[in-house]
Amino acid sequence: MKSIYVRPTNIVFGQKAKFFLDQKKARSLCGLENIAFLSVEILTRQSESNLVEEYNVEELEKINFRDKIDLDLNKISFKRNNILNLDHATPILMGVLNVTPDSFSDGGKYNNAIRAIDHVKNMIDAGAHIIDVGGESTRPGAKNVNEQEEILRVSEIIQLIKKIYPAQLVSLDTRKSKVMQHGVSIGVDILNDVSALDFDNESYQVVKNSNKPIILNHSQGIPENMQDNPTYNNVLLDIYDYFEKKIKFLKDNGIKDEQIIIDPGIGFGKTLDHNLQIISKISLFHSLGYPIMIGASRKSFIGKVMGEKDNPQRLGGSIASVLHSYLQGIQLFRVHDIQETREALKVYSQFLK
Repeated sequence: MKSIYVRPTNIVFGQKAKFFLDQKKARSLCGLENIAFLSVEILTRQSESNLVEEYNVEELEKINFRDKIDLDLNKISFKRNNILNLDHATPILMGVLNVTPDSFSDGGKYNNAIRAIDHVKNMIDAGAHIIDVGGESTRPGAKNVNEQEEILRVSEIIQLIKKIYPAQLVSLDTRKSKVMQHGVSIGVDILNDVSALDFDNESYQVVKNSNKPIILNHSQGIPENMQDNPTYNNVLLDIYDYFEKKIKFLKDNGIKDEQIIIDPGIGFGKTLDHNLQIISKISLFHSLGYPIMIGASRKSFIGKVMGEKDNPQRLGGSIASVLHSYLQGIQLFRVHDIQETREALKVYSQFLK
């Protein structure tokens, strides 16, 4: 367990980023020329509390524990490996396609090949870089689906996407090694595991052998019980420690750096307060040194914030979560509403130049 954690803050974009980088008053975020951070927040674990201090980039040379944060600073600043030639300099959008009867937002809506492929076309036309196909609901309380049923649900639509849109990147959202292996055999480009490879001990071997990128989604518990009083000492630092340990295990067992994407797992074993804390300070995870994805789209925490004004689409809250994450340098977003999210990011980015 670490004792000191480094979070980039006061992140600037465009010409502002280039100006402050030229003036040596900022450091590059993820090796990008158009995104930089002016300061860092230092978080320290104590026995009874967590101390937080903030320093400007210019002050870092003078602090007496600089040697303890150098590695994290370098991880924050070095260039990330582009995922399947997708450029991290601009937001990457992953469109959600649930071919399930019981997903929390769109269960039963696209578990028909004609409806599903029509939705895929709409997402691609709207600017989706990746289509994420899932055959098992992982909403709170959802029951486990057997492997053969899950394969049956996803197989036809993945093959249709690859046939009609051969250049389209497809991600497979599954916790099971046999489903992963089948997906790889029919052309899946990315694997997305809400259990971060914890659910099935054979899954990491599929990732290793296939050399496919893997999205490691943090989850406390499994869908059946993950919302039964989730508890953390400090949700940000506990998730950070989890990822650090998980990544070390994977690297020790043959998974390459360029395969790893992390997702703090909004809604997966978290309370409303946990989710808000993660999104408000998600830039902490840059110091792990890997691309970060966030999937807050239509999640229940938005409904809890909205109370009686909640609605099934939760578009406003979803976009607000994306924009706040983007402001912290996050570049991968798993969303239901591609067109609206792309428009929001494009317009919002103009204010940051």
